[in-house]
Amino acid sequence: MNWSNATTQVTVIMCSVFLMGVMMVGCSSTPEPQAEPSKQEIRQDSDRFFQKMGQEESQQSPSP
Repeated sequence: MNWSNATTQVTVIMCSVFLMGVMMVGCSSTPEPQAEPSKQEIRQDSDRFFQKMGQEESQQSPSP
């Protein structure tokens, strides 16, 4: 084994260890908690959902 191969292997190992450390630190951080939706936002979302469901139901119902 000559000097060039040894330095290449050491460089690859050091880069691998560094990247693994960065990944472990980056993946272990917790995401910021999201704010709870207000009652008005929940009501608006549910109203939109039921309106959309009503529209789809009226479009799919067969006409006699």
